[in-house]
Amino acid sequence: MTTFRRGVAEWRSPSLRRATLWVPQASLKADSVNKPFAQRCQDLVKVIEDFPAKELHAIFPWLVESIFGSLDGVLVGWNLRCLQGRVSPVEYSIAMEFLDPGGPMMKLVYKLQAEDYKFDFPVSYLPGPVKASIQERVLPDSPLYHNKVQFPPTGGLGLNLALNPFEYYMFFFALSLITQKPLPGTLHIRTSDCAYFILVDRYLSWFLPTEGSVLPALSSSPGGPNPSPAPRTPTMPFASYGLHHTSLLKRHISHQTSVNADPASHEIWRSETLLQVSARRLFSSSVSK
Repeated sequence: MTTFRRGVAEWRSPSLRRATLWVPQASLKADSVNKPFAQRCQDLVKVIEDFPAKELHAIFPWLVESIFGSLDGVLVGWNLRCLQGRVSPVEYSIAMEFLDPGGPMMKLVYKLQAEDYKFDFPVSYLPGPVKASIQERVLPDSPLYHNKVQFPPTGGLGLNLALNPFEYYMFFFALSLITQKPLPGTLHIRTSDCAYFILVDRYLSWFLPTEGSVLPALSSSPGGPNPSPAPRTPTMPFASYGLHHTSLLKRHISHQTSVNADPASHEIWRSETLLQVSARRLFSSSVSK
């Protein structure tokens, strides 16, 4: 057991486990300013493990933003692009364990995914060509955006995408490279040492396994049952909103319904999402800037 996980186990309070199931959102926000980084992450692990999805969905957007920063760049978050193991080994180790593909944050994503929660992502923060296309009411040719655009009610402002938890997390992760500005004195950081780029490598290795590998099944809690992912909407466009493009993955499952299908097909939706995010240059456009 790592020091981080041991700390969580030792800190857990039986009285809190028996408490009424409501997430202390105000307390978490206050602690994010007042408590040391390690303690904050331990608190978050406990909350993720103890509370059900219906309570956790309210803090998810705040937590994602507190990690990756706000889309307008005002909130820096954990500034993963500048976090290095050789400079801040304790913070680096804790952050990487928390954000690992098999770590607590992804367990929270899967808890929410199993309940089919959606989260609004502003179209105004998408890459330029994608934003312009959607604002003109023409969907981009990627199925990533199909059936997700939420048009505002009469008199409303702005367009949003209704994203599932995994998509919401990956959109923020991808865009954080350009929304999080380098801190003074960190202009010469080697990308090979940065938490952000190491996480990119881990996510690509985990969610885009080599042909023949099986993506690990979803699990929202250690030792608990694996929740099934929310049913995927077939990647068909809205009427007059562009053409349907099939997945780049070899095992495309948007129309696969057979109960005898390849077991890996039930997990491949995550691979498709990561591949589509990459294909739409959310990663590459960030790096180029």
